[in-house]
Order: sequence, then structure tokens, then C-alpha cells
Amino acid sequence: MSRYISPVLYILMMLIGCVAFIAIAGVRVGFIEPIAAFDMLRKTVFSALALTILTLVALYVCRKECSAGGRRFFWLVCVVSFIYSVMWLALFMQKSRLPDLYDISTDLNNPPVFINVAFLRKASEHDLTYDFAWVPVQKKYYPKVKPLEVTNSFKETYIEAAALVNQRGWDVVAQYPSAGVIEATARTPIFGLRNDIVIRITQQRDKVVVDMRSSSRSGESDHGNNAERIQGFLGELRKRLQPIPDGLVLRN
Repeated sequence: MSRYISPVLYILMMLIGCVAFIAIAGVRVGFIEPIAAFDMLRKTVFSALALTILTLVALYVCRKECSAGGRRFFWLVCVVSFIYSVMWLALFMQKSRLPDLYDISTDLNNPPVFINVAFLRKASEHDLTYDFAWVPVQKKYYPKVKPLEVTNSFKETYIEAAALVNQRGWDVVAQYPSAGVIEATARTPIFGLRNDIVIRITQQRDKVVVDMRSSSRSGESDHGNNAERIQGFLGELRKRLQPIPDGLVLRN
């Protein structure tokens, strides 16, 4: 019986892998909507769990007639499908605790304004108008998203920020050195979803303040990607520059 079950398990495992690949590649290329891709991926996770159980049952049923090679194959399918499902379930559970926010800013009173990015977005994508109803939610879930204040010169800060944008591989949309503004677009690691970024550098008395805003083009939740991007960028920029003693400070 094991010689008939093995091909079935192999086909099921490959089918799950193909659907997952199509879902991810489809979003990155642009011929599958993110919501449809997420639904496809969710189904592959539950299918992988079912395949894990099915493989264990098959291993038990065929335990006497199954050869050593057959048992190794059964365990391979079981382990691969289990790891795949657990990996995605852990990620889903972690991200499910986050709020439905897709626009994050370091300045909650006067968020940096997108200038050229508005011309890149489709009518079906999110509007760039900042919703101030998000402010208390962001403060609760992302309290570490704060402006960067440094004692470096305005020019040096801008140069380092622009260099870091290029180093991270973001697509630069526009740069306004005299105004201290940089607009760019980043893509999420797995699905390649586009998130637009605007960096605003201002001189305030004896310090320079770096504000940043990151906004997703689609989806009701960014699953924390925008906040992570801002914190990572400003944290790296702080290492390149000389911060004031308080480091990152949140405006009240």
C-alpha cells in the first residue's frame, strides 16, 4: 500500500508548494490582488496541517510493510509540511495582535506630507490623507516610533539620510535637499507590497529633527511593517550621526 500512498503524498506536497509560490509571485508581479493571495496562502497552511496528519496516519497504517526508504520519505513529508504550517501560523498569530493601521508617522500632530507619491498611486489604492483617528492607536501599539533629533548640521543629516535610503534599496521618487524632503518607495520582503515613504528633515534652533512617514498602498493592516521600517531606518541613521543625549524623542 505504501507504494501507492507515497506518490499521492508527494503530489499533495508539491501542490501546496506550487500554490504558495503562485500566491507570493502573483502579488510581486501584480496579477494577483493581495487579499486573494493571502487567502490562497492561508489555505495552503491548513492544507499542510492536514497533510501532516495524513502522513502520520499513512505511516502508522503502513508501518509493517513500509521499507526504511519509505519511512524516511513519510517522515520527510511530515516534517516539511509541519514546519511550513507552523512557520506561517506563528507569523499569523504574531501579526494578528497588531491593529488595522497602514499609515505610520513619527509626527502625529503634523505628519510629513507626500508630494510626488500621490501621482504614483492608483485610484483603487489608499488615499494619502492622514487620519488623525489613528493617533491614539499608534501611541498604544507603536510607542517607540518617534522622531530623531541630532546635533549634526542640516546638510550632513540630509546627505546621510539620502545615502541610507539608497543603501536600503528603496526606489527614490523625489529629493528636495533645500527643503529637507526625500520621497521613496519600499517593498515588503515576502509579497513585495509597495509602501511609500517620506522623510522630512527640519532645523529647529540648535538641533535637527528627522521625521518619517511610511504608508502602505493596499490592505487594512500593514502588520507592523511600517513601524518596523521607521524604527529600523532612524535607528541606523542615529548610528551614523551624533544624537543628542535623549536620542529619539516623541513630540507631545
